[in-house]
Amino acid sequence: GVAIPVTRQTIIQTDGIIEEIVKRVMPQSVAMLLNKIIFSTTKVTGATSLVGPFVGLATKPEKLSATPSFLDYNNMKAKVLGTGIDGEHLCWVMTQAQKAIAEATPKDAGSGIMVCENDHIAGLPVFCTHYIGDGFVGLGDWRYQPMGLFGDINFVIDPYSKARQDAVDFVL
Repeated sequence: GVAIPVTRQTIIQTDGIIEEIVKRVMPQSVAMLLNKIIFSTTKVTGATSLVGPFVGLATKPEKLSATPSFLDYNNMKAKVLGTGIDGEHLCWVMTQAQKAIAEATPKDAGSGIMVCENDHIAGLPVFCTHYIGDGFVGLGDWRYQPMGLFGDINFVIDPYSKARQDAVDFVL
C-alpha cells in the first residue's frame, strides 16, 4: 500500500487540486510497481519479496531471431499451452520496439498481413512494457494483471488521525 499525508492548508490553498493529483497518482504508482515486479527479468529491489516469472530466465532465453516469424510466436504459444496452462487469458509481453518489429514483419510472403495486427499476435493480445527489457518476449496466462486490475482497491481518506498535524492521510 501507499500512504501520503497532505496538510489541510495545502488542500485548501490549491483549491483541491493536490487532492485530485494524489488520488490519481497513488493507484498509478501501485500499478507501475506491480507491473515492474511481474514483468521485469531481474528481481526488483526494495520493500518487496515478490519475484516475477521472468526473473532468471533472461540469462537463458529461448532463442528467437532478431525478427521473429509468425511460426516462432506460434511455437512459443504451443510450448506454453503444452505445459498444461489453460490459456484462457494468454497475453504476450514485450517492449513497444519489439511490437513495432512484429507489426512490420509479414506473416508470410505476399499476404500483406503482418505478424502483429490490431495489437494481437497469433490471436493473443500484446501488452507492452519497458520492464521486460529489449529483445525479450514473454507469454503467460495473466488474467487481468497487465491491465493494472489487481482486485479491489480501497482508498481511505482520513482527515482525523493526523488532525494534530493539520494533515489528511490518503491511504491506498
